[in-house]
Amino acid sequence: MRYLYLIILTIMLGIRSFSYNVDDYIFFNKALEANKKEDYKNSLFYYEIYQKNFPYSYPLTSNYAKYYIAKNYMDMKKYDEALLFFSRAVYVPESYVKQELKKTNYFQYRRDYNVAKIYQLKNDKNRSIEYYKRLVTDYYDPQLEPYEKKALKILEKTNEKYRYIYEIKYQNNLKLIDKLDKNELSNLANYFYEKKEYEKTVEILDKLGSYNEKKVNQKIIYLESLLKLDENKKVIELTKDARVGEANFLFIRAVAYEQNKDYSRAIYNYEKIQDIKFKDRAAFRIGRIYYKIEDYDKAKEVIEKVTQKNERIDSLLLDVYIKLQNRKKFMELYVEFKNKYPENSNTGLYYMVYTKLMEKDSNSWQLANYNIFYASNYVVRNYVNSITDFEIKNTYKEEVLRDALTQIGALKNPELLELAVQSNNFDLDTETIQDKITIMNSYIDSKFYKESFKKVKTFKREFYRYRNLLHYVYPKYYREEVQNTRKKYLVPQSLIYTIMYIESGFDNENDKFERVGLMGIPKKLIKNKDEYYYNPQINIETGTEILKKIYDKHNGMILKTLIEYIYGEKVLKGLNFELDGDLKLETIVDEKFQTEIEEIVYTYAFYSAIYN
Repeated sequence: MRYLYLIILTIMLGIRSFSYNVDDYIFFNKALEANKKEDYKNSLFYYEIYQKNFPYSYPLTSNYAKYYIAKNYMDMKKYDEALLFFSRAVYVPESYVKQELKKTNYFQYRRDYNVAKIYQLKNDKNRSIEYYKRLVTDYYDPQLEPYEKKALKILEKTNEKYRYIYEIKYQNNLKLIDKLDKNELSNLANYFYEKKEYEKTVEILDKLGSYNEKKVNQKIIYLESLLKLDENKKVIELTKDARVGEANFLFIRAVAYEQNKDYSRAIYNYEKIQDIKFKDRAAFRIGRIYYKIEDYDKAKEVIEKVTQKNERIDSLLLDVYIKLQNRKKFMELYVEFKNKYPENSNTGLYYMVYTKLMEKDSNSWQLANYNIFYASNYVVRNYVNSITDFEIKNTYKEEVLRDALTQIGALKNPELLELAVQSNNFDLDTETIQDKITIMNSYIDSKFYKESFKKVKTFKREFYRYRNLLHYVYPKYYREEVQNTRKKYLVPQSLIYTIMYIESGFDNENDKFERVGLMGIPKKLIKNKDEYYYNPQINIETGTEILKKIYDKHNGMILKTLIEYIYGEKVLKGLNFELDGDLKLETIVDEKFQTEIEEIVYTYAFYSAIYN
């Protein structure tokens, strides 16, 4: 028996002494810090010991550390050693691997720029130019921008066309487009199209010749840019010869008719589409039109025939069943929908209808007749009240794990914390909600708000199911700054947080689509350098001042205030509002824009429901 007690005591002591070793992260960070202080010899000393003592450290095996080791050699002017480490591999972030469309890797940009610079210092002009050219692209990425600017300034000494590209991209000097060849103009058109600067896209593509002289991909972005500019008649005229086999052009032509509210011709063109890639999209648009004109039977007929269902089609079908008061069909599809798309903004509405049907409420279908703003606020409040709390278990293992991640977070390097979360060195099971909470808390405790916001997007599906986890999805970062500003300008705090959520994702150095900082202040309105507005207090103060003017102009109507702040007055005027300032979503033709408006409205509703 005493022997058994001894075994149990040994196991218990083993459990209590359980810990995670973070020495490799701490040691690696010492090398990083020494490099920042320009103490390159000590930095190299730390790197060498780090590689020797921690050969299986995740920053090293993932190639992350190799970039910084190479950079330190570069700073020491040991260029051959630097090139060796730069050439071994490039760190590939998890977010890069998961990108479905264009691949953009910030680490690749930095590596290419430094390699180009080394070859320049070694007087290897050809290799240097080769790497600088890699940084001049036909797509828009804010992270690439500072490196592309530097590359263009160096390349302009070899060819004047790079000066023209620089001035067109970064100084808005479109007068120079006459000096570039068709290939460069095509690249610039793609760049401005991705940057959502559609007028510039059209102007540049016009320089490539007549519509018929353009390549297929150029015609598509030209037509889609015209659609964004509401040039529907021009689109219709240009696509009049579109044939049945040209699905992309028929689709664009149909959208132009739809935007002109010529629904019969829109449907006619959608129905001509046979290409499998566009056929389901076309059926969805036809269903939306019938739904909009309140021909719900026809909408049901069209949508039910779609073979490859998706989230948007199923959501529209549920809306149709509600309008037709088809209890059986609605109940069947709802159960499937809520399991597949729990984070869909309409799930709350469907849940309310489902609950009322189960309770045999005589007004079960009535809620779906409300417009978006009223319905979303009502639904979200009821949804939040209906879900339960998650039972958070602060086990010893979780405490130790959180302590390890907090130690890494204390190094004030969010990239290191992200590496720790990705690595197998810590007993993290990202399939469990408990470990997801631990990960989120480590980001928040370290005040890595931008990274925290990005991380929670991968956890939303589970967090939406529990009331006490919703604050992770809709966080209140920068509380003190928001409180001070809210009191000064007398606007709802949910309004300020919704703007930050949508505009920047709580990235205080946000610089996308000509908008700066936490609240996405338009560059045309700022009076100082962009960096001045990276300061959270200054940005929130400036953004709320702009917000207050719009809020007062619309007499406190939240939806109009949000749309004008985010999209501008011109977009707002193009929408059909009710007298109470609410909006019927089905009146919006652009399905992507409709989805964006839904997200904005539900974001505001959740902030109001969770915190008020």
